[in-house]
Amino acid sequence: MIESEFQSFEAIGALVVVLDAEGRIVYWNRRCCDQTGYSLDEVRGRRLWDFALAPEEVEPVKALFATLLTSEHPSPYANYWVTKTGERRWIAWSHTTTRSSDGRLQYIVKTGIDRTESKQALDALSASSAKLDASVAETGRLYDDARRAAADLREANEHMVGATIRAQEMTEAVKAALKVSEDRERELRTVADFREMFLGIVGHDLRNPLATIVSTAEMLRLSGHLDAHERLGVSRIVASSMRMSKMILQLLDFTSARLGGGFPIEPRPADLCEVCRNVVDELGAAVRLEVAGDVTGTWDTDRLAEALSNIAGNAVERARKDTTVVVKVRSEGAVAIVEIMNQGDPISPEVLPFIFEPFRRATREGSKSGNLGLGLYIAKQIVLASGGSLDGQSFGGTTTFVMRLPRYVASATPSPQLAVQLA
Repeated sequence: MIESEFQSFEAIGALVVVLDAEGRIVYWNRRCCDQTGYSLDEVRGRRLWDFALAPEEVEPVKALFATLLTSEHPSPYANYWVTKTGERRWIAWSHTTTRSSDGRLQYIVKTGIDRTESKQALDALSASSAKLDASVAETGRLYDDARRAAADLREANEHMVGATIRAQEMTEAVKAALKVSEDRERELRTVADFREMFLGIVGHDLRNPLATIVSTAEMLRLSGHLDAHERLGVSRIVASSMRMSKMILQLLDFTSARLGGGFPIEPRPADLCEVCRNVVDELGAAVRLEVAGDVTGTWDTDRLAEALSNIAGNAVERARKDTTVVVKVRSEGAVAIVEIMNQGDPISPEVLPFIFEPFRRATREGSKSGNLGLGLYIAKQIVLASGGSLDGQSFGGTTTFVMRLPRYVASATPSPQLAVQLA
């Protein structure tokens, strides 16, 4: 293989890096430039572990490179690639070696596909498996699919070894491998959609028997025929049922957001001060409401109250003992702003970027609040459906969530598909 043939790699839809026997970059294609922000001139002659790897992955990658020099069938590998802007992308690699006529190693050709979104999906499934036992088996199937996709990629790479001299044949082999990988990704998305639909249907069907349990327990509690111990037991049934009801409502909201195209919004004239006051009163905890200026507008007050309750309830639960949660409401022209602040243990910088993702618990371990890790996700989706934004920050012992809402929003059209499916 000669350097003039490297231009054929531009026709490949994957990342292609060519290294010499010392690990220095000889060539990488345009996809590598677009992925990392580094041009070929900036990286030529450099080693990947000098600039493109996370610190914790430098030594493992060096060890892998050493095996590539002697192995006849290099193994596939995956690691994080750090872009010029500091972003991390998860890349699945296959490797091919070429040798000169005298048998010496000439080049190592690395072929990679960006699997960041797939890895995030698998991580999310792993995080939710503790709450949803049924998803354990599904996670295993997803892992098997990912492993088969890696095997398909390795097979495609083996075909490419014999086609390095004929650039056109090599291009066709890689295109075939990419199509197989895309088919696998579509299968993963189909499985995820089915799982979310299943959660919504189960949540919907559980509401009626749960309502029967609550009403029967309330009737027993108020009958006057129970002794103190029995009344305590019935009260626990009611409390547990209410926590279960909250979980079911969160599952239905989650399904609506993921499969129904967001939350339907029905705005009407309202006073944001009253909405916040009702939420503060319902919490029944040490919460102080501060309002400045005119905060009237048009909002879906039920949905907005749900979002505020999720955030404020989380703040109360995480607040340090003997401190007050503060809810500040003000307006800036056509935008209303709500800030919810609490004093307590900060959210770690590693967790903070993911707190609005589903099944990420922001409450303390051992909490009995009926929290599935969906509260902040649902709140974010409601605010987005209202045309606003929701952000969180945590440092210096203070955690603050800032909600920005346009004071006048148009109605959002509900999704007929989800309504039919959950009817």
